[in-house]
Amino acid sequence: MSVQNSIVPFFKPVDYVEILAQIHEELESCSQKERSNLYLLQYQIFKGLGEHKLMRRSLCTAWLKASNVYEKLIFGAWLKFERQGAEIISDFLSSCGRCATEFGIIDVAFELHANENPGFRGIDMLNGNHLSRIVSFQIGVEKIVCDRQKFAGLSIPFYAMLYGCFVESSFEDIDLSENNLSPSGMRLISDFSIKGSLNEAPSSLLLEILVFANKFCCESLKDAFDRKLASLVSSRQDAVEIMDCAIEENSPVLAASCLQVFLHELPDSLNDSKVFELLSNANRQQRSIMILQPYFPSTLY
Repeated sequence: MSVQNSIVPFFKPVDYVEILAQIHEELESCSQKERSNLYLLQYQIFKGLGEHKLMRRSLCTAWLKASNVYEKLIFGAWLKFERQGAEIISDFLSSCGRCATEFGIIDVAFELHANENPGFRGIDMLNGNHLSRIVSFQIGVEKIVCDRQKFAGLSIPFYAMLYGCFVESSFEDIDLSENNLSPSGMRLISDFSIKGSLNEAPSSLLLEILVFANKFCCESLKDAFDRKLASLVSSRQDAVEIMDCAIEENSPVLAASCLQVFLHELPDSLNDSKVFELLSNANRQQRSIMILQPYFPSTLY
């Protein structure tokens, strides 16, 4: 353990009354986004003073004032971990009000805003009057009939394929068999292109379509299936199996849902070799996907 790490738990300002008063004053005027960090600083001060009940109250308030889903995940897991620790305060949960029932699993897909510019819809289909309104995609021996304009609206690549200068734009039948997509998957995509909503499907099929959507830059399709898959993550085994795909396909909602499961099961999850390997081997880009942060390659610095 480093010197810094051994000192932090005993952080105690020279004049703790002054610093606590300063935090209180800043809380009166700061923005909502700054509140959780100030309560976290308050928590550290109370921890240094050995005020366990007050430090847990501060951590609980930090959770209540969290400005984003990741703070809620971290503070919620922290509270749960503290509750399991050796320094349990019997009346802690009752003193935290609604925290007693609400720092469990949260709906990550609901908390994370949908993509504000999710698709390619609204683009005029130029020079397409002479084209057939329908197009068939061949998947193996099956043909799935789709609305050409609706399908082209899924992404720029499909717009270019169906209305651009590619030779496929003049075809009524296009072979997409070499894209690891099943006929069932293509039918789901076709329905989504028309209705803009999802039909029920097994998770294996949802993963298949998520990979396809990422490959062809179908942002609205990818966002919808990312969120649907996220709602199905219910166990550590689910999270371990799906996290690799979430990272590979740059699916932040799904990755955050998997991360929540790992955090919610601390410290047991870190004793799972698969979880430990997955988290400890994650590089900077992979971590940025888990917490929905922009990734800047080191070459830019």
